[in-house]
Amino acid sequence: MIQVVTFDFWQTLIIDTPENLQRGKELRLEGTASVLARVGRPTRPEDLEAAYEASGIALTDRFWANHRDPPYREQVKIFLDLAAPGVTADLSPELFEEAVAAYITPVLRLLPRPVAGAVEALSALRELGVTLGIISNTGRTPGVVLRKVLDHHGLLGYFTVLSYSDEVGYRKPHPAIFTGTLRRAGAEPGHALHVGDDADADVAGARSVGMRVGHFRAGGGSP
Repeated sequence: MIQVVTFDFWQTLIIDTPENLQRGKELRLEGTASVLARVGRPTRPEDLEAAYEASGIALTDRFWANHRDPPYREQVKIFLDLAAPGVTADLSPELFEEAVAAYITPVLRLLPRPVAGAVEALSALRELGVTLGIISNTGRTPGVVLRKVLDHHGLLGYFTVLSYSDEVGYRKPHPAIFTGTLRRAGAEPGHALHVGDDADADVAGARSVGMRVGHFRAGGGSP
């Protein structure tokens, strides 16, 4: 008997458009440029974009390739110090938090939408008494902000356990993000189903710990 159903976030519960993804990147860069200019470290747009791409490579090499994830403030520090070497040591706490907000919140200005049928599926599962959770990798947008996206759409209250990779330190398909979620939900893997769109992160990852799997296919990208 299935007692717990967990969902991936992007392209399973929530879907975005390529246009929003591009605009979100532009908003991050614009906000970062504003902060750097105010501390006397103006940066050309092309250099800032190069630093942004370099930060993705650095995050992959240091963390993501090993299925690990840093806290989001560390991710912002990596980007800022690539854009203007050593600048994080010069930022006041207030300016650093402004840079963090510019980096992590663009999705709130470009709200993505729930996947068709998601609300109905969650409602039906809740009526059956199934415990619901989220197991999701994060990119540039951390779990603290993704909760706000769910709340905006009236979905946050459906979930008992939420595991975002930037908060737990592990990325799918690492077993720890699955087993930790199940432990918090009080369920054994054989009584749990994970639904997600990625064949490696979701399907192989969940199966590796003994969960049942629903492979969902939608489309879009992950901010």
